[in-house]
Amino acid sequence: MKRKCCTDIFLFSFLLYLLASMSFVQAVEFTFDLADGAEDCFYEEIKHNTSAYLEFQVSAGGQLDVDVTLKNPKGDIIYEQQKVTFDSHQFVADIAGVYQACFSNKFSTFSHKFVYVDFQVGEEPALPGVDEHATVLTQMETSSQSIHKSLNDILDAQTHHRLREAQGRKRAEELNERVMWWSCAETAAVLTIGIIQILVLRNFFTDRKPNQQRYSRL
Repeated sequence: MKRKCCTDIFLFSFLLYLLASMSFVQAVEFTFDLADGAEDCFYEEIKHNTSAYLEFQVSAGGQLDVDVTLKNPKGDIIYEQQKVTFDSHQFVADIAGVYQACFSNKFSTFSHKFVYVDFQVGEEPALPGVDEHATVLTQMETSSQSIHKSLNDILDAQTHHRLREAQGRKRAEELNERVMWWSCAETAAVLTIGIIQILVLRNFFTDRKPNQQRYSRL
């Protein structure tokens, strides 16, 4: 019973470490609004020989496309795409400095875009006491690795579903707006037709014959 209690305490402490270690990984993950005809750039400082990973996806707006350019500190283009919905690029920094990732919507004149960006720098730190030795893993260490992998899969799945939910919400809002304007146009058309019909009917009953007008003058 005491051994089981210690095992539960160890698992709970390990889960807390996993959740805390995720916050120390140098990564930027966000969603921003890219206005029509605009270009937004983001900067990240990367050390020499450090791996980096850039992932993006247009979740809503227009034809779901955007221009992407990634430049090194010297201004050289190391990655470029035009009118793409989503893509990813992994690279190793050949020089240290500030790298620039730009998202352009200059080709669009009236539709803004919602863009999701995930910019990760460096490798994920190894699990303490698990990935540091080359001996055969125990059952507890194997379970720890499995839990760590499952947590990462959960994070990826949550991000995917959040993007899908954002796309569905945006489409629903656009559809609701179109239905509202169409209903307003139909209402205005019905009122206009009704007013015209009333005016025409009034003219039918108010028009007088020439003989009746002459007798009324006498």
